[in-house]
Amino acid sequence: MADDIRALSDVLARDPASLVYADLAEALRRRGDVEQALGVAQRGLARHPDHADGLDCVGRIHADRGDLAQARDAWAHALAVAPTHAGALKGMAFALFREGDRGGAETLLERALAAHPEDEAARRALETVRRSEVGAPAPAADAAPAPPASPAALPAAPEPAPAAERPPVFRGMEGASADILLFDDRGLVVAGGVAGPQGADVSELAAAALAGVSGEAGRTAQYLSLGPWGTIVAEAERANLVLAPVGAGALLLVRRDRSMPVGLTVRIAERAQGAARAWLERQGA
Repeated sequence: MADDIRALSDVLARDPASLVYADLAEALRRRGDVEQALGVAQRGLARHPDHADGLDCVGRIHADRGDLAQARDAWAHALAVAPTHAGALKGMAFALFREGDRGGAETLLERALAAHPEDEAARRALETVRRSEVGAPAPAADAAPAPPASPAALPAAPEPAPAAERPPVFRGMEGASADILLFDDRGLVVAGGVAGPQGADVSELAAAALAGVSGEAGRTAQYLSLGPWGTIVAEAERANLVLAPVGAGALLLVRRDRSMPVGLTVRIAERAQGAARAWLERQGA
């Protein structure tokens, strides 16, 4: 991610009027540099005051800061400019849900799905809102949990299917159901799985969180004229992660302990990528 931020910063430095400011602000937000992200987004909006993507990003930044009032203002402005903007519709629905207006949240999510029927995150959020107890009190703004990376990811996601019931795409590979995950670009688990620190299956959560990475990587590569992206490698404190596309619309995540060289982790990911691609071809995908 640091390299992406550096590259986006270089693009913006060469062309301060570039719309890439929104991608840079979002990358900074995801890294946790919320105040820096806000500054980048606000400078970009000073040049492009009606840029819906920038306004949506500002809404997410304010939500991360716990300022739902400002987040709502940004999303409202985005919707005034682009009434079917998916991010702004889901963001505003998130804010309304947090404030206890379940009816308003449901209406906005229905609008999001009507405009973007392929948006699985909006569909899951709508199911969550509809399942919520109508008479339950709204969570207090200062007591509610911090907002997720995407405002559409409302609480209480459906229980994931057990890893044992998923197709054995990676059978014979180490970590086939705990460290290798195949999911589609809507954030739905296809095969494999990833386990959390206590051994619980967290595949659905990981897939939902990573669903937008492919689009963001593709847009960044396009801005920089790099061609199609092939692999993302992340070195975390306890593990190395490799993310790679598999055909059209599927993504692969491979996790290995930090003691394993990154190059070897990438080679294992390439092997898993080949297995996933072959399986998808057999399914006619």
